[in-house]
Formats: sequence, structure tokens, C-alpha cells
Amino acid sequence: MLEIFLSFIWLLIGIIAIGKGSDWFTDALIPMARRLGTSRVSIGLILVSVSVSLPEILVAVDGVLRGHVELSFGVTIGSIVCNIGLMTGLSALVRPLQVSTVIILRDGIFSIIVPLLVFAVGAAGRITRLEGIVFFLLFIPYLINVFLQEKEEPEPKEERLKEIEVELELLGFNFGKIRSPWIAFIVGLGLLLVGAQVFTNQLITLSRLFHINELLMGMTIGAIGPSIPNIMAAYHATKRGMTDVAVSETLGSNVFTLLVTLGVLAILSPITISQRNLFFDIPAVFGMSVLLFVFMLTGKVISRKEGVMLILGYVLFVVMQFFLASG
Repeated sequence: MLEIFLSFIWLLIGIIAIGKGSDWFTDALIPMARRLGTSRVSIGLILVSVSVSLPEILVAVDGVLRGHVELSFGVTIGSIVCNIGLMTGLSALVRPLQVSTVIILRDGIFSIIVPLLVFAVGAAGRITRLEGIVFFLLFIPYLINVFLQEKEEPEPKEERLKEIEVELELLGFNFGKIRSPWIAFIVGLGLLLVGAQVFTNQLITLSRLFHINELLMGMTIGAIGPSIPNIMAAYHATKRGMTDVAVSETLGSNVFTLLVTLGVLAILSPITISQRNLFFDIPAVFGMSVLLFVFMLTGKVISRKEGVMLILGYVLFVVMQFFLASG
């Protein structure tokens, strides 16, 4: 009993370390975003997407390096469903989320195509190192699309760059600021790495203590833990009236996670795709992505009612995970 209690305490410490490390790390990126100038808003958008995904990729990579590939795959897939269901769903409860045509055409379409690609590759029962490299490289066309989209738009306004700065500022747990960007960057990154190791270690321990499948542990606690700071950031941004932040961060992070995170995991250790992964987990990611895309298309607004549906979709996903694990 004591071991279980201590494990949960360390799990909480890991989440706090990840959240605080993410805060200091992204604070250090704000001066960089300012120096980019209004002609480089696209780079700022990419910085936000990478920053949102960083906690999950560190936890997933740490799991693979420890030999727990199933746990890492669970964290990767689970974080995507968590982003859609909780980051976007909960934010929509605060106020309806406005969605621009740019986000729909640029990020929305990619977020549907990529899960289909993962399903097609995984149908062979394995994602190899070579396929992992291909996934990683496929992130480049997405980046090119972001830059080209910005070129076609009118000259970006100063307001958009300020919005990106606020997004970076809100990520993580906002307390105890460090003034020096360089110190914030180094300490933040170090705390992120330590937090990810502590968190991953406790996921493995809890999986052993409760005799829970590591895939299930990754899909549930492993996915939601590192996402908590980002969910809070999207929630606060929406309260401030930045109603497009939750959607843009969700879609950008999901594309990054499926291509870069999954690619890196496969490069480190080929991923075995089970029948359950192929016929439930990956289709669930696709289904939630399609649901979000449909909501974005209907009036370019995600309503409170649609937010509730996204949350219920996440709850159903978690319930089915436990049902399949016990079956």
C-alpha cells in the first residue's frame, strides 16, 4: 500500500516537473518569437506546435529507451485523443471556438490524412525503422505547407505575433518566473527531462503494481498526465478570448505527434502493431480527428454542444480501453 501511495506522489511530482519545465522552456522561446518579426509568424506557429508536443515526446522516447515500446505507443496515440477530447472539448465549454479557413485547410486536412497513413503502414503488423524515417521526413511537407500558406495570406499583423507570444507564455504551470531567457531555457529543458523520467518510471511501476497492460497505462494516465499543462493553457487562452488557440494547438500538436514522435519511436525501436491497435486504437484517432474536422466545417465554430460531444468521445475511448484490456 505504501509503495502505491509513494508511486502516485512521484507521479504527481513528475507531472509538476513537466509542467513547470514546459513553462520555463516556452518562456525562453518568447524573445525568439519577438525577434522573428511579423514576417515569420509561421515559425512561431511551429514553435507552439512543438512546445505543446514536447512533454509527450519526452515521455514516449524515455519509455522506448527503457524497453517499454507498448507504453510509449500508448502515450503517443492516447495524447492525440486526449488533445481532441479534452483540450478542444473543455475549451469549447468556456465559449464557442472560432476556426479560420486557414486552420481547416492547412491543419484539419493533414490531421485526417496522417492517421490513414499510419493505419496503412501499420496494416503490415509493424512500423519499421525505415518507415519511421519516412514519417519523420513527411513532417517537412507540412512545414512547407505552413510557409506557403503564410505567403498566400496578406502580410501578417502584429496582433498575430502577440497572440503567439501569449500562447507560449501560457504553456506549462505559470508560477515562479525566471527573467533570463537562457537560464529559463536550460533549467526548463533540464526539468522537462527529469520530469519525463520520473513520470515514465512511475507509469512502469504502477503498471506492475496493478497488473495493468502497459498499452492501457500509456493510453490513459500516460497520455493525460503530460497534457494537463497544455489543457490548462488552452482553457485560459479561451477565457481571454483567444478562441482559436485550442483548435490550432490541438491540430498542430497532433500532426507533429503522429509524424515526428511516432517516427522517432520507430527509429529507436520498430513498433509492433497488434490487431487491437489496427482495428480500434488507430481508427479511434481517425474517428476523433474526423469528428473534429466535421465540427470545424459546420459554421467554422465549435459550439459548447460539440465540445461536450468531443469530451464524451474521449470518455468512451478510455472506457473502451479498459473493456478491451479486461477482455
